[in-house]
Amino acid sequence: MGRWFGKKKIALALGGGAARGLAHIGVLQAFEESEIPVDLIAGTSMGAIIGTMYAANPDIARLKEQMLEYLQSDIFKKSRLDLVVEHKENIEGEGLFYRFSYLARKKIFFTLAMSKLSFVSPQTRDDSLKLLLPDINLEETRIPVATVALDLISGREIVLKEGSLIKAVAATSALPGILPPVKYNGMELVDGGWIGAIPVGPAKEMGADIIIAVDVACHLSEMEPLDSGLDVVFRADEATRYLLSQLQLKQADLVICPPTGLNHWADFSDAEEIINKGRYATLEKMAAIKKLLK
Repeated sequence: MGRWFGKKKIALALGGGAARGLAHIGVLQAFEESEIPVDLIAGTSMGAIIGTMYAANPDIARLKEQMLEYLQSDIFKKSRLDLVVEHKENIEGEGLFYRFSYLARKKIFFTLAMSKLSFVSPQTRDDSLKLLLPDINLEETRIPVATVALDLISGREIVLKEGSLIKAVAATSALPGILPPVKYNGMELVDGGWIGAIPVGPAKEMGADIIIAVDVACHLSEMEPLDSGLDVVFRADEATRYLLSQLQLKQADLVICPPTGLNHWADFSDAEEIINKGRYATLEKMAAIKKLLK
């Protein structure tokens, strides 16, 4: 791929979104098809999983194949996200906490969360990441990459650019209550989406000249009736994190919003469809991207 746009460094800031984050694969596919190289990647949660996979081996065809194989594996099924999908028609909210409010009211998720540290065991998490990622350090990837996590102790955003790649991804994807926190250098790290859903700032700190952000949750959902205190808490969390994302996106040079709103966040059965949504959304922006790069 020729750097026909000169020496400008282009970075992708890939946000979280669980199953919706599979759209990042389509985004990267569109960049490859358009022969635009990616110089830097910053990722949060699912964006970090896809981003680090690509940074370690920039071969989108292989990445897509590997992810689809993983989604059919027994290890993935052990994550028990099918419990959420089983009730997806009853879950209308867009925020993570709001989407779990139905399960909480039915005492499915709530009971597990009260009796265990996480919905998914550390062993299942580790087995999953080892299937997807090489056992290398972040410094060894072919494309410079960083992941973002929240330290529960200090309340600070933690940007990981060195050390174990697998541990860094485990930290940034540790959804509170779903996946266990990761102990790292005296910190307790959880999903970066709680402090940096779209890691535009970290991408800039890495030395990017042009930052393209990918947000798979571009809109705040309509508010459902507030029937309990939990509903109020969940909606407040959703609104807060949405507004934080909007502030972060203002720092990007261009934002890609794959239309994944109708795809349930825990339903990975439509992986191909979600990937294609990311590809088409990026191709639609390609003229604007090339204009930025000239």
